[in-house]
Amino acid sequence: MKRTSSVLDLVRHSLPLYVGAGGIATACHYCTTTLAVELAEIRPLVATIFGFSVGALVKYWLNYTLAFRSTAPHATTSSRFIVALALLMVINTVVFAILNEGFGIHYLIAQVATTIVLIGPGYWLHKEWVFDSDQR
Repeated sequence: MKRTSSVLDLVRHSLPLYVGAGGIATACHYCTTTLAVELAEIRPLVATIFGFSVGALVKYWLNYTLAFRSTAPHATTSSRFIVALALLMVINTVVFAILNEGFGIHYLIAQVATTIVLIGPGYWLHKEWVFDSDQR
């Protein structure tokens, strides 16, 4: 029972902070994407890759320090984060391409839908593997 209770406590603490960190990272992602499209006239698909990368840096720091309060070494978490990031970037790019280029949905609406799709797999990957202080 203690294990279940500690898992629930972790989720109650980490999930809202993960979502909050994600919100801040997403704002960075969207701002970068929008500026790249509107000011630099970069193709939306390329711009979202830049935006995703900026958001990822913000997300790593917030998740490591706040959401999961990881004590795992940065060498471990950062390498895991890069693997998770690569997987999530592939999903982001594929979903965005289908919505924006395949269905012709405006790039900002396509990005919102893509972000929603990434919440579940992202939380699971980060909680269970990337920032897990018990796994070395």
